[in-house]
Amino acid sequence: MAVFDHRTDMPGFIRSFAGSVVRLVRPSGHTWEAPRLPVRPATEREQTQLRALTALHRKQRPPARKEG
Repeated sequence: MAVFDHRTDMPGFIRSFAGSVVRLVRPSGHTWEAPRLPVRPATEREQTQLRALTALHRKQRPPARKEG
């Protein structure tokens, strides 16, 4: 689920919950923890931003090597 963390002013995806703490992740792999209260569902614009970042990071990664 895409959410927005007011403390960091960044959207991200929920990775996990631990009590009142939410672990978030960005498409770049950056993770951080935030209290649940300042986290809200991402707006359509923030979701679009995350999709664009995901596409950018996929393009920047080297292609996977095929085994065999």
